[in-house]
Order: sequence, then C-alpha cells, then structure tokens
Amino acid sequence: MDFQCRTCSQTLNAEQMMKHLSATRHKTVCNASSDEDICCEECQDTNMHQLQIIRFGGEDMTLLCNSCFRKEYSETERPSTSYSLQNGSILKFWEKYVKVRECCCGNCGEESNLNANKKGEVLCDKCLPKSNKSNDFISEKSGRFLYIYLGLNETSNSTRRPEKKSGRRIGRGKKGEKNDKFKKEKKETFEAKISRIAYEVKKGNSTIQSSSHLNLRNFKGFKAVESDPNIASKAAKLDTKRNNASSSNRRKGKENEPKVKKSGENGVKKGNEGKAINKKSSREGVKKYTDQNKSILKAKKKDGSRTTLNPEVKTNVKPAVKSQLPQLESSHRSVLGVTNDTTLKKSKKAETTQKTNKKNKNVQDDKLNLNGKKGAHNQKETNQPNIKTNKWTIGSDFKPSRESSVGPNEKFTANHKTINQQKKVNNKPAGTVSKENLPSPMTSKKPETGLHQGKDVEKTKSGKLIYEEGEPLTKYNTFKPTLSYPDLNTYLNNYSYALFMEQKLENDFVQNFSILWPRNAKDTAFIISVDKNKNPELEKLLSANLLALGRPAFNERQPFFFCTQDEQQIWYIFIKELSIQRGKYVLLVELFSWNNLSLPTKNGPSQFKLLPTSAQANRILFAMTRITNPKFIDLLLGQKPIKEIYFDNRLKFSSDKLNRSQKIAVEHVLNNSITVLRGPPGTGKTSTIEEVIIQVIERFHAFPILCVAASNIAIDNIAEKILENRPQIKILRILSKKKEQQYGDDHPLGEICLHNIVYKNLSPDMRLVANRARRGEIISKSEDTKFYKEKTRITNKVVSQSQIIFTTNIAAGGRELKIIKECPVVIMDEATQSSEASTLVPLSLPGIRNFVFVGDEKQLSSFSNIPQLEASLFERVLSNGTYKNPLMLDTQYRMHPKISEFPIKKIYNGELKNGVTEKQKAWPGVEHPLFFYQCDLGPESRVRSTQRDIVGFTYENKHECEEIVKIIQILMLDKKVPLEEIGVITPYSAQRDLLSDILTKNVVINPKQISMQQEYDEIELFNAAGSEAASSLQNNVINIVNGLHVATVDSFQGHEKSFIIFSCVRNNAENKIGFLRDKRRLNVALTRAKHGLIVVGNKNVLKKGDPLWRDYVTYLEEQNAIFTDLAAY
Repeated sequence: MDFQCRTCSQTLNAEQMMKHLSATRHKTVCNASSDEDICCEECQDTNMHQLQIIRFGGEDMTLLCNSCFRKEYSETERPSTSYSLQNGSILKFWEKYVKVRECCCGNCGEESNLNANKKGEVLCDKCLPKSNKSNDFISEKSGRFLYIYLGLNETSNSTRRPEKKSGRRIGRGKKGEKNDKFKKEKKETFEAKISRIAYEVKKGNSTIQSSSHLNLRNFKGFKAVESDPNIASKAAKLDTKRNNASSSNRRKGKENEPKVKKSGENGVKKGNEGKAINKKSSREGVKKYTDQNKSILKAKKKDGSRTTLNPEVKTNVKPAVKSQLPQLESSHRSVLGVTNDTTLKKSKKAETTQKTNKKNKNVQDDKLNLNGKKGAHNQKETNQPNIKTNKWTIGSDFKPSRESSVGPNEKFTANHKTINQQKKVNNKPAGTVSKENLPSPMTSKKPETGLHQGKDVEKTKSGKLIYEEGEPLTKYNTFKPTLSYPDLNTYLNNYSYALFMEQKLENDFVQNFSILWPRNAKDTAFIISVDKNKNPELEKLLSANLLALGRPAFNERQPFFFCTQDEQQIWYIFIKELSIQRGKYVLLVELFSWNNLSLPTKNGPSQFKLLPTSAQANRILFAMTRITNPKFIDLLLGQKPIKEIYFDNRLKFSSDKLNRSQKIAVEHVLNNSITVLRGPPGTGKTSTIEEVIIQVIERFHAFPILCVAASNIAIDNIAEKILENRPQIKILRILSKKKEQQYGDDHPLGEICLHNIVYKNLSPDMRLVANRARRGEIISKSEDTKFYKEKTRITNKVVSQSQIIFTTNIAAGGRELKIIKECPVVIMDEATQSSEASTLVPLSLPGIRNFVFVGDEKQLSSFSNIPQLEASLFERVLSNGTYKNPLMLDTQYRMHPKISEFPIKKIYNGELKNGVTEKQKAWPGVEHPLFFYQCDLGPESRVRSTQRDIVGFTYENKHECEEIVKIIQILMLDKKVPLEEIGVITPYSAQRDLLSDILTKNVVINPKQISMQQEYDEIELFNAAGSEAASSLQNNVINIVNGLHVATVDSFQGHEKSFIIFSCVRNNAENKIGFLRDKRRLNVALTRAKHGLIVVGNKNVLKKGDPLWRDYVTYLEEQNAIFTDLAAY
C-alpha cells in the first residue's frame, strides 16, 4: 500500500514514508489510493508524530493521538500493543486497522456481534447459524477475535482491555460513518471514478520496469574504496571548469592532499543498509589506502614535488589533441569534428608533471581498473558508440549539417557508415572505443595550427576560440548520424550518449558522493549517498522557491549519467528508490536496460562523477523505457520497410476545398499505422490535419487525438483553425510553465488553455494562492500541498474529457498526460523541426494506433551543438529508404507565382505547383511582387558576445537597416500595407536587434513610441547555456515594434506575412556569406511572403558566395527584378 505526504506530495510505501516523515518532520499523510487522511478518531488530529494505533489484545484496534489517549485511559489501563511512528510500525499496520474499523458481516452488513474464522470471513450471530462452518468461527466476545481475523500471533501475557469499554467499538466504518460496504448497488460517483482511474493509470504510466529485485531494505553491498592512491589524491582536480569555479572555496588547501574518510562516512549508516556492508573488506581497504598515501606524503615533503597522476592513467586532464583527431579524407571533412572540452587548453604545468612522473620510480604503473580488468578500458564493454573524430574544419567549404547547399539525404549520406562498415574499418565490434582515439593524459605539445584553419574561426588573447553565429561548436566528440541500427539497445545507447554530450553544456557535475557496490556481480543496482545539507552542488538542482518549500533535490525515476572522470566510460542510471538518513540522500540507482557496461565495483567514488539531467532530457530518457510497440521499434531501427496500405475508403469529406493530394493523404492516415507526409510551404498542411482529426472523431469515435510539434506556433495554427471551424469539439491546449503567462484570457486560444481552465475552476482560497505564486510570493507548504491537490483533480477531469489535445513534443511527456490510458492517434506537425530524440516522447505514449509525420525536409531542422540531436526522424526515414512512397501535398496556395517560381524549380525540382494565380495574389499599387534592392554601399560589421567561456560573433549592416526603414515607410504610406502584415527577416540576430532598435525610435513607424515587445518560443530540446554565444538562433525570439515583426529566418519558420523584407547583411571583399549558403535556410526565407518579397543585399557578394545564390541572382536578373533605386517600387 502506498502513502502520499501532504507536504511534499511524495508517494512512497509504508516503510519509506515512515523514514521520510522521521527525516523531514513532515506531519500529514494520506492513503494514496483512497485519499483518506490518517488522523485521530476522536479529534481528527493529522500529526503523524502524535498518532498511534492501539491494539487491546484480541478485542479491538483504535487510532488515537497522544492527547486523546491520555484523556481516555489512565496509567493503569495501558494497551497490550502500540504501533507508532517512533517504533516504525504505524503505517505497516494501517491496512489491518482499516480492516478492523470497517469490519462487518459479509452477508447483511451488521457491525456488532461478529464472528470470524482464519480465512478472514466474518458473519454476525444471526447469519452464523445459516452457515455450515459455524464451528470454525470465533466470537468477538472471546477476546481472540483479532488474532483469528488478522492472523496475529496470540500471546499469553496480553493485557485485556479495561472492563469499562469492553468489546469492539462499532460505527467507525469509513471514518465514522455507518458501514455500507454490503450495499453493492450504490454507484461510484463520476469524480471518484475519475480520481481512482487517474491514480491507477498515472502510476502505471510513470513507472520504469526494473530488472532488479533489490531495494534499500534488502540491498547487500560493500563500500567503494580507492584502488589507486594516485587517482584518489587528484580526484578533486578532475572536476570540470564550471564545478571548479563553484567549489573552489570548499576545496581550498585540500586539493593536493589525499582525502581519507572514516569508515562510517561513506554509504548508509547503520540500519538495514549498514548491516549489508562488508565491514572487514572496507576497513582493510581504507587502511591500505591510508598507508599508501602516508608514503606518498613523505615523498612529497622530501623532494618538494607534487604528487601527480600516473601518465598511463586515461583521464581528461590535458589530453593530446593530435592523437585524438586522426586525419580523414578531405571529402569527409565536417563541421562536426570535436574533442572533449579539456583538449582546448595546454599548459606548461602538464609538461612539468609529465617529466616528474617519468622520474618518479615509486609511482605505480597500474591503469584505472574498471570492470575488474586491468587496463585503461575494457575493449569489449563500452557505453560509447563507435565515434571517429574529424579534424576541426569550421571554415571548410563542405558543411552538410547547416551550411552547404545540400538536402537532408546528402546530410545523412555524407557522414553515413553502416554498422557493418564500421566493423570492417575499425576491426572491432561496433560500439567499442578505439584505444588510439582516447586522449593522452599528459602532453607538452600544443594543438597544431592546422586544426583551426577555418577563416571564420579566431582566438582571443586568452586562447578562447571565437565562433561565427550559426556554426556548431566543435568542442565535443563527433556524432555521425546513421541510417539504421542493428537492435534497439544500440539505438538507445547511441542517443543516450548524445544526450550526455548535450547535457555537459547545460549542467554541472556532482563530484562529492559515496558509493555502495552490490555484493553480487550480476546485480545492476548500487547505492549513492550525497550530503543533503549545505551542499552547493545540490542547490543548483532546484530553484529558490522549491528550496524554500523543502522539496527534495532528487526524486524517484530521475535519470542521471554516471561516468569516469575522463568521461570515457558512461553508465545511464535512474533512481529506483530514495530515502533521507542522517543528513544524507541515500539513492538506490539502477542501470537502464540498454547499458553495455557492468558495474566497476573495484573502484572508489573519486574516480567517478554524476551528471544530472534537465527536465527535457529526463522525459526523453524516460520515453526510451516505454518504447514497446513493434512497429515503432522497426521504424527507429530502419532495417525493415514500413508497410503501406492503399485503399479507397470512399470518405465523405467535410470540406469541398481539399485537392486530390490532400484527400489521398487523409485516406492514407486512416489506413496505415505510420504515415509520412511531405508538406512544402503553403500547401495546406493545417487543412489536411484538420480533416484527419474530423474523420477520426466521426468515423472511429477515438479520442483523445494528440497534435504535437516542436514549436508552439505550429500547434497554434492548427488549434486556432479547428477552434474557429469546429467549436463543438472539446479542444485542450497544454503549455509549458514558461509559456503560460503569454496565453492569458485575451489570447485567441486562451479559453482552451489548461492553465486558464484550471484557474477558473479553483476554489476562491486556492485562487488567492495561485495569484500569490504568480507574483513570486512565497507560499507555505500546506498551501502548496492543497493547491497541488486541487489543481491535479481539476486537471485530471479536464484532460480525460478532451477530444483533441495540442502541445509540444517535450510537454507531451508531462504529468498532465500521464492519466491517459491510450492515445489512439498522434499527429506531429513540422516533423523536420523535431529532433529525433524529442520525437521519442510522443512516440512512447500508450495505445498509439496511428502516428502521422507531417513535415518538409527542404526546410530547416532543429539546431543543436551535437549533430545527432539535430537530425529528425522524419529525415532519416526518408533517407534510409524504409518508407518507399512518401506522400506529398503538391499544391501551394500561399505565395504569388512570381515569388514561388524559383523555389519550385530549384528546391522542389518541379514537384510543386501553384494553386493561385497572379491576379489572386496581386496587391493594389505593387507592380513588382518580387523585388531585389541592390544595397552595396555599407559594409557589414561584426558584433561579439561571450558566455560560459565561449566567444561568438554575429553580423550587422547599419546601411541596410537605414534602407529597410525607407522600404517600410513606402509600404505603409504609399502601398497602404498595415504594419501587422509586414515582416522583416534576417539571418543574424545582431541585425535583428539593431533594426528593432532603429524602428522603435522611428516616429513614422512607431509614432506613440511604444516599447518593443518580444515573442519567443522556448527551445524544444535543450537550451545549452554555452551555445548561445555561438548561435543565438536558438532563442527563437521575434521582436514586435508597433505590430511589425522583426526576426531571424530560423525563428520565422512556420510564420507568414503579406510582405516580407529579407535583409541579407553580408557585404565584404572576401565574398563570404556564412550560413546563408544553407539551401534550407534560403528556402525558408523565400517562402514566407504571400503578396510581396523584397530582398535587400549585395548581389555580387551573394552571387560569388554560393552556387545556389548565383542561380537565384541570375534568375532575378532574367526577371528584371534587381533595382538600384527604391523609386522603382
């Protein structure tokens, strides 16, 4: 039976909850399944520290607080047995107490004059004679009733209950009400049913299937001790730069000394866990470890040198870049080449240390012993995928991930090697790490200058690399997206490692903890103990508000990355069970099922570190455990062709405006479990999705239908259309916490947003609490608990009644959708923008029968510094050939034919056609719907920004900004175009911000001097702090000046305006155009306008900067669409 703490909302079993209450001093607990508070029968006191269950021999059981017990009974009337929190038994006997409290005749429901047998059957005196088993029953008047009924051991010295209250107390059934247990005809209320089902479904959807039988109570293990004193003495120095900065004060004066802990400091102290520790081996290990360090300390004092790491030990301290970056063929050079962040700097200290180690004969030559085998790494066991690292070639001409004019197929095939090819090249099993590619721990050489030959990459005086906006960071190991995987474990292992690389950018490692390894070598669980109080490493894991509410830093099912200090071996783990004991978090962690490595039980805690995960990564890793649908597994592996069924359903469509390709797409969705639908710009993707939803609801009566996308704008477009056309359908919009404040009651979707619906249905008291929380005020724990309970109840009811739910990919893994037992249809819009890792979240939802991918591989995908997290599943499925005949919506209705002609011919290879005429898209007074304004007088200028030791630069062009202001005024005043119908897009964030500032101050465009507003879309996957310097495109910010939208090209994908002004920015003598060369970025920029597109730039630079731009400028010249004077517009 599970119990829920009313203070912190944790749900634990009886033993864990009693430990939790003792450690946190929380007071109120309820039965998780029935939601009944545990309280005194007399005064309703809920303080668990004052309650006790009292048993009077075999007669009765009662629940009283200490105060009521003293009032009721004198010193001479003590009970035979008492179960309380102090003796650790009250919750264990709760179920027996409830059984006695609600005891009644099984036939008629009578509560008095009862008889029971050993089978737990109960009959009253009237019904007993009718039974054939009357001899087996014991009367409650005998004083042995409870012993028989509950199966308790009868003791001879039991003190009988006082005569003044002899017999069992009746009338307590269901908390004091008359027991109506026998009245089976009474129906369950709707809210009670919703609450019960929600609890059962949510619990089932929130569990991770465990392969281990271990728990904190039965765990038997031994304390991890340091196997190498050299490693132990330097463990603190193996921290990352970020952790060194935050913990320098705590380690001051200690980092050069070996830290010897007392035998009781690591692991769980005393109790059930402590008994399982192999004390003898622990003491011997610590003694040996201490003696070794004494000799090292003496050696230090004698020669004055510092004790250093063995040069043979593989760590991440100053590795040699040259050895880690093997030469590749020039045709396979990529922007993706990277190394660990510690390879970026080389110091003289490393050279000195290496020489010292060579002379020191006393230093042992043992390598880091992992998995019980001598050697730096076990060649047969590794959790890292087969990674071959490229040279750093940021300035190279071939950049398939973001810059070159190639499509998604080229992006995959350029770097693709199959599993069999990898085996052949490396002469080792796939998934192993080559010894030659591991970083050398000590080196005196600096990186060769050839590693940074790119023209757009420079260095500051301090040696920091400077990256151009849009360039992926090249600090981390290269991932080469593969088209297929041999099995699910290999797939999950690869993406887990990709998440680890991304999380290194976002989070700090936890270094200070102790470990208990399992005695059984086959076990996959172990214990980690972390100091709870005044631990700055844990304070980073929670916000100030959550810390004030006393929320724990860890929770069950929370995933982590557990790795060696050199990060060469990684274990993917999750918290199976946790408790707080003597000021420590005691975490029983278990390996995820796809781990390839066994536990390194011969090594100490200083050789490892722990990396927490963000909420987004948490949901992705959890989703990996829930992928069980065979069809979706085949989809992910990419080995088998996806079955496609073509059948004429003779559908009666709700709209007569659908074209043939749209009707075929709708029928295909209804006939197939997986549909891949290509939807170029303006081809009616939203209308097609709307029709799919209507057909599913009307024909199959299946709901809820889930619509997801990477961005909120894509979701809002569909939701607004269905809300307008189908108001009778129950629609729900679920947002992340950060976005809720942007969707108030005045928003077009405000009435269907979950947070607004919940707020309106809150009680008056809870509304006040919600208002205080919104203002940032601190609320009490009890208020927070009551608010959470009421909010959850309303949320469960609303979600369970919804027919269509709109949310983002990552939000689909939130607690709001955990109550959904099955989700028959999932539609993913803008699937190209959804990284494959984030796609796993909606793909793992229960009961999916149809999954629809709608996207356009010719447009931009998501951005990540880890290339494997950039690619979408949509692109990979199209590239690996498992989906033989992808459908395509072939008619565009957005753009003026003059605007769409070039994208149709050059980007979509003539597969797309126009569904509108020039006359339909003409704007009064505008003669040139396609207009290129030659602007070559003002050169570009560079803007620099720094964040987290990463220096980035972007570009702006002030002269172009001044000309764009003139164009906007012409559109406003001469062409009568409302500012709301004008959008200005540019590749660079600096140009966006400069132009926004100029427009805000302009008295013609912004006469009332209204402050600039910003509309942003949170990052769907990760918002790595260090990546913003290299690419602020991830912010997805749109600046709004008096209704006029100013944005980067990337953030404007999914938007459209009547008139688009495209500022190209680049104007330099070298004819460099940076990431404007990306074919997909150019496609997005050219396809946002409905009536007029105005391109502002230097045609000569653009023409020489990229072949596709040369073709576009040539096309413009043939169309006589290039002008040097705005008067021609």
